[in-house]
Amino acid sequence: MNKARLCLYALLLSIPLALQPSVSNAATDRVEVSFPEFSVTVNGTVLDVRHSEYPLLVYKDITYFPMTWNNMTALGLTAQWDPMQGMSLAKTDACIPLQQDLTSTIHSNDDTQKAELAMFPVQVNGQRIDNAAEPYPLLLYRNITYFPMTWRFTHDVFGWMTSWDAEQGFGIESCGGGTNVQAKQTDALNVANNGQLAVQGDWIYMNPEIKYFGTSQLVKRKTDGSEEVKLSDDNAAYLNIEGDWLYYTIPSSNDPGGIYKIKTDGTGRTQLSAGPAEKLWVNNGWIYYMHDTNGGGYYWTDSIRRMKTDGTEDQVLLAKDQSSSFSGFFLDGDTIYYVRQNMLFRMNLDGSDNRKLREDVTRAILIDGWIYYVSQNGKRLNKMSGDGLVDIPLHTSEGLIRAFHYRQGWIYMAAGNFRIMGSGNIDKFRLDGTGGTGLTTARATSLYFAGDTLYYNHAWEGNSRLDRMEMK
Repeated sequence: MNKARLCLYALLLSIPLALQPSVSNAATDRVEVSFPEFSVTVNGTVLDVRHSEYPLLVYKDITYFPMTWNNMTALGLTAQWDPMQGMSLAKTDACIPLQQDLTSTIHSNDDTQKAELAMFPVQVNGQRIDNAAEPYPLLLYRNITYFPMTWRFTHDVFGWMTSWDAEQGFGIESCGGGTNVQAKQTDALNVANNGQLAVQGDWIYMNPEIKYFGTSQLVKRKTDGSEEVKLSDDNAAYLNIEGDWLYYTIPSSNDPGGIYKIKTDGTGRTQLSAGPAEKLWVNNGWIYYMHDTNGGGYYWTDSIRRMKTDGTEDQVLLAKDQSSSFSGFFLDGDTIYYVRQNMLFRMNLDGSDNRKLREDVTRAILIDGWIYYVSQNGKRLNKMSGDGLVDIPLHTSEGLIRAFHYRQGWIYMAAGNFRIMGSGNIDKFRLDGTGGTGLTTARATSLYFAGDTLYYNHAWEGNSRLDRMEMK
């Protein structure tokens, strides 16, 4: 549906070019443009300009947006075309989350780019624009109309909020709510990284040190470090928060293990299931989890299941076959993604419509609607579209990639070779794969964010102790 709409708008907004070939091809109407070399953010979502199918442009130091369906709906705009009146842009009352159209092609300023002045009539919010007299006119590039993000249009006409700084680049808040969307994504990525930490309001809920044997504590700590409260003596993992309840597992090596819930004030501790479990995801009154079986002295995952948050209606969604078990899964909306025998699959929340997306995958998570996955024996990070049709290589690591997270346009990655004397590193790079920077040395298998603070674990002999560093 989105692709169809995008094609419709691409056709709609390229009609003016086809109508006036003699004018638009005149040399005097051609201007030199470039691709942004800074970050651009729309409602909290950072754009991958380097791989964009319809890249942003810069003309006279002003950022230009292509008026595709996805960009316009994210900005809260609509467009109409009339053979006599030309193009009309208008502001609406709502925005939808930005869906990026990416390609494996890399855009570079090594070659000169040329755009053309739009020579057709233009109206913005009902006001006629003399495009020929505009200091920053609408442009045509590869048959797509491009709109200038000047102060006049963004603030005076559309009433948006914009920002600029050397670190974050250019940002637009057209409808608000972008911060909440990104906060929910951070929560989901914390769960995907094994949930040793979860955040709600001013509190961080965590198990500061998961222990293979021995006692631990489930605590909540103020985000500013001013207060800490013990909730239980549980060796808790895979923490999820829904409302006033905290859901978690206790590893099978501890007795008794299983799935538990406890109120965020430490009361109401309840065992929901005694069976060994891991990889919890709580969603709309259901707990989705991987169920483990003890076989030959070790535990392996035999099924993906779900049950109600009160412990009832335990259902098997997908069971192990004779050849393979499950190594991980995550939820996004109404879809479950899971890895099985180094292959990535997806299915609906009730277990229906099960299908394979691709082979050679050891782990995967979802960031801004794109699947980031590890391949090539655990050393290559790629991202692909949800349908698997677009695949973009991002980064190759010397060590095995153990975990990755995301924050404000940066991918954070833990990698290393963890043999007896092995070591690991935590690095970051931009979501387009550029700008790699080393952060610290650690044998980390999980990464978490609480605001501007990056938490990472030190994995050793089955234990997992959390440490932290500021990312401002």
